[in-house]
Amino acid sequence: MRGLLPGSDGSLAYNARIKLGGRQRAPMISLARRPDHSFAGSPEGAALRFNRFKMRQLALVLKLVETGNLHDAAEALYMSQPAATKLLQEIEASLGAPLFIRESRGMRPTPCGIMAARHAGFILAELRKMQQGVDGLQNGITGYVHLGAVMAAVPRPVVSGLAIMTEAHPTVEVSLHVGTSDVLLRELDAGRLDFMIGSIAGAEKVDRFTYSPLMEEASVVVAGIANPVLLRRGLTLEDVFSHRWILPSAGTPELRSIKADFHTAGLPLPANSIRMASMIATATLVGTTNMLAIVPENIFRYFSKFQVWGQVDLHLRANVERYGLINANNRPLSSAASALCEFIRDVGLQVGYRDTGV
Repeated sequence: MRGLLPGSDGSLAYNARIKLGGRQRAPMISLARRPDHSFAGSPEGAALRFNRFKMRQLALVLKLVETGNLHDAAEALYMSQPAATKLLQEIEASLGAPLFIRESRGMRPTPCGIMAARHAGFILAELRKMQQGVDGLQNGITGYVHLGAVMAAVPRPVVSGLAIMTEAHPTVEVSLHVGTSDVLLRELDAGRLDFMIGSIAGAEKVDRFTYSPLMEEASVVVAGIANPVLLRRGLTLEDVFSHRWILPSAGTPELRSIKADFHTAGLPLPANSIRMASMIATATLVGTTNMLAIVPENIFRYFSKFQVWGQVDLHLRANVERYGLINANNRPLSSAASALCEFIRDVGLQVGYRDTGV
């Protein structure tokens, strides 16, 4: 008999059962036997192979890839280690392949395990969006939004958009992840973000994303408020090249723009520099040392209120690469994510950002 049955861990799962001697037992797939792909490729075969999956199995695969330890994964999912072991054995049997290699110090995912974790992330994210969509139709917009943003976008469009969202839809919860564009794009591609605000320049597989530009922001050179370089006028990069610098992390769009400025001036990137992704750490370090940094003008204006740094009188030719709204082509936005996206876009237009009509 096939139907929606309670799992041993309290979850609900579709199970295929066969009746033997008055008792029901679940058919097992041996890991040593290759599945019948000709049958599994049919709709009926796919249903029989996958109708025993449980959401907690998918969550366990994701958590195991993250932690590499069965005890830690089980603890994070509030289950016993024996229950986690059983769930893992069940999903490996259903897929007909081992997903993890048991080692003395933990568990290492096989190539099949890595692929399974990737698809598990997509499935769980889509189920969450489905539930949010249903809740939204019944109760108005509600749910949870995972938003990623580069630091340059936080002070104005993001914070203002979040403030509007809080007033318009107070039941929506938003998780904000701040980072560099390259890191956020990987999170978006993996399904861990609903959408992001950043740069798509230099990204791989750009055909996976939809990009709507918001702005181009000028860059400025900053120094600590007590740094004597702030008293000098008409400076060039050659004049301050020997200073110690704080630069963005390697591979980021921001660093590419800065490198273009130094290249235009006939200079390499300063060798006596440190690479830093945190803008708060950058502001703190600039404010307490004689180091220089190149930051988006938007960020400079925000931190200037705290009197930690000032703008060096040096004109840069290149701009920070433009950033915009980015979402994955294969995942439509939920009602909550779509509303927040529109609020952020509206804020951009109100403060004079570029509207491309995309």
